[in-house]
Amino acid sequence: MDAISNPSDIGPLAETTDYLIERASVSIGRLDALVSASFASPAWTLRASWTGYARALRLQGVEIDDIDVFSWGSGVPVPGRPRFQTTIDHFAAFTPWRDRLDQTGRHWAEDLPFTVRPEPGRGRVPVLRRALDLLTDFLKADPSIMAWLALPVFLHRLGLTEVPLPCLVAGDRQLLNATRERDRGAAVRRILRMLETAAIAGRQSLRAIEDAHAISIAALVGERRPSSLGRLATLLMVAPVQSPEAVARRLRLTLSGAGKLLARAAAVGLVVEVSGRRAWRVYIVPDLAITLGFVAAPKGRPALRPRLPSPDRGLAEILAQFDSELAAFDARFPSASK
Repeated sequence: MDAISNPSDIGPLAETTDYLIERASVSIGRLDALVSASFASPAWTLRASWTGYARALRLQGVEIDDIDVFSWGSGVPVPGRPRFQTTIDHFAAFTPWRDRLDQTGRHWAEDLPFTVRPEPGRGRVPVLRRALDLLTDFLKADPSIMAWLALPVFLHRLGLTEVPLPCLVAGDRQLLNATRERDRGAAVRRILRMLETAAIAGRQSLRAIEDAHAISIAALVGERRPSSLGRLATLLMVAPVQSPEAVARRLRLTLSGAGKLLARAAAVGLVVEVSGRRAWRVYIVPDLAITLGFVAAPKGRPALRPRLPSPDRGLAEILAQFDSELAAFDARFPSASK
């Protein structure tokens, strides 16, 4: 089981820090294994970065929702969302954070704004607990957004994860003022529950991206003119929020052609329209539309995972074209995968 809906069902054990560390570590390990082996890892990492960054902004006191960060990352404004102050760049820390996550071979104590003092018996402390202690020390030295963003970096550099998992941004503002061990312990337990929930949500997101890939391949097989639709499917992997204007600019289509292409994509289930407008519509990939609250989740039994059509020469050509277009897009827009 991934989670227990009612922690009181297992009694006082649910309240112990050691038990919560074990549960969170298991969930993080499962996510790490799946992301490490998935072809969708680059697309997932980008979306997870937006999710983690949105959580860090909220911990910093910024009133923002995930859709606002996804909108910024995709470069597509969403109608009805509040505008932010132009005097403050809330996203200035995003690229430095991604660069820090991508750095390999770094020791966990490097580039920290405080001096780490060795403590007796530190090696016997669970890695996840060590990472949370470092987070607390970081907040005391520099209570900025970079402190809230540091936890996935610590988890990777300490060796708990093989790959960076940017969705594992978690924190509690009580750590900023907690002076008693009892207060810090309560905050740590809340963070551990947040980490377990974030890891489970990360696995669901990865599965949704993989399913969307299978759906797009099946849709391309049934299309007479799959070229433009294939390019759009590639774009949706790295920019899941789209509009006709953005598609026309990125795929070099006319505005009318981009609108028709998005309508085709919506008809085969690649995107859903969420703006409720006749003009200047906004489309989002289905799983995010549900996660972000634009579309109600389907009721009843979970749908079976989509299967790829039987391999043949046409499918092989389409898959090769899809891969080449994704590589070409990454080369043309390197910042989109950061």
